[in-house]
Amino acid sequence: MATILKSTEREFQENKNKIDNFRLFSDVTRVKKGVVPQNLNFDLRQLNPGQFSAPYHFHHNAEELFMVVSGTMTLRTTKGLEIVSTGDMIFLKWENPEHTSFIITATNPAFISM
Repeated sequence: MATILKSTEREFQENKNKIDNFRLFSDVTRVKKGVVPQNLNFDLRQLNPGQFSAPYHFHHNAEELFMVVSGTMTLRTTKGLEIVSTGDMIFLKWENPEHTSFIITATNPAFISM
C-alpha cells in the first residue's frame, strides 16, 4: 500500500538539542501517518539561516546520502568549505573522518532530504 506524504501537509518540529546555534527541524508527517520503514531511514529536515545541522562528526557504522531540496548551504569537510545548493547530492561513506557539518548561507530556510 502506498502512503503519500504531500508537501502541503508538512509539519516540522524542532529537534531537541542543548547546543546553541544547532537548530534543526524535522518533518514529522511520516510519523503522524504511521509510516515506519523496516529497511530504509529517511527524513526531511529544515535548516534556518545561521544555524548548524550538527557538530562536526562522522559515523562508524552508517553511510549517509543527502539531497538539498531547496536553498544553499556551506558544507564543511577536512578539505575546506564548499557551497551546495538545490539538487546537489552529498554521499558520505561510513568510517570517513571527512563527515560534515552544514551551515546555511541562503536568506531562506534550506531543506535537506536524508
